[in-house]
Amino acid sequence: MSADVPDTPPANSVHDAPRLFDRAATRLGLTLVCLMFGIALVVQLRTESRIRQSVTDESSTDLAAIAGDLYDSNTALRQEVDQILSQKNAGDRTADAQKQADMAAEIRRLKAFNGVVPVTGPGVRLVLDGDLRPVDVEDLLNELRNAGSEAIAIGGQRVVYNTAVGGTTGRVVVDGVALARPIVVDAIGDPDVLERALARKGGMVTYLRTSYPDATITLTQRASLDLPAHAEALPIQPGS
Repeated sequence: MSADVPDTPPANSVHDAPRLFDRAATRLGLTLVCLMFGIALVVQLRTESRIRQSVTDESSTDLAAIAGDLYDSNTALRQEVDQILSQKNAGDRTADAQKQADMAAEIRRLKAFNGVVPVTGPGVRLVLDGDLRPVDVEDLLNELRNAGSEAIAIGGQRVVYNTAVGGTTGRVVVDGVALARPIVVDAIGDPDVLERALARKGGMVTYLRTSYPDATITLTQRASLDLPAHAEALPIQPGS
C-alpha cells in the first residue's frame, strides 16, 4: 500500500496575497495622485488664463484711457495755439491800425507846422502896438516855437520854417510884406502852456514891455483861432 501524500498548496497562494493587495493600493494611490495632480494642473492653467485675460483686458482699458487723455490734451493744446494765433493776429491788426493812425496824425502835424494847409484850434493871441525892431519880432516867433506852438501866423501871414523877418524899427517886414500896426500874432497850441511861456517872469512879454514902455501889449487865450495856409507852395511838403 502506498501512503497518501497530502496536496501541496500552490506556490505564493497564501503568502502573495498581501503583496498583491499592496500593489493594488499603490496603483490606486498613484492613480489618485495623478488625478489630483491633473486636476490641480487644469485649475492652475485656467487660473493663469483668466489672470492673463484680466491683465490683457485691464491693459487694453488703460491704453484706451491713456490714448483718450492724449487726444484730449492734444486737442486742448491745438485750441490754445489757435487762440494765441488769433490774439496775435488781432494784436497785429490793432498795431497796424494804430501805426496808420499815428502816421496820419504825424502827417497832419507836419502839414500844420509847415503851413501846407489852413488850421483851426485853441491858442493865444498877442497884440503889439509899438515901434518894434525886427529882431524882437523874430525872437518872439522863436519863443512861440519853443513853447510848443503847432502853427503861427503874424499879421495874417502863416509862419513856416523858412519865414524871413526883416525891415527896420517901426517897419517890420515878414516874407517881404510889411506888417501893419498893431501887429497881431496868433499861435495854436495849448493855451495855458503858451500863455505861461510868454507871460512868465523874465519872459518875452516882460522883455517887450520893458523895452517898449510906450507900446500897448495884450496877451489873451483864445478858444479857437483860424490860421491860413502859407501863401506860396513850400519846396518840401510832407507826403499825403
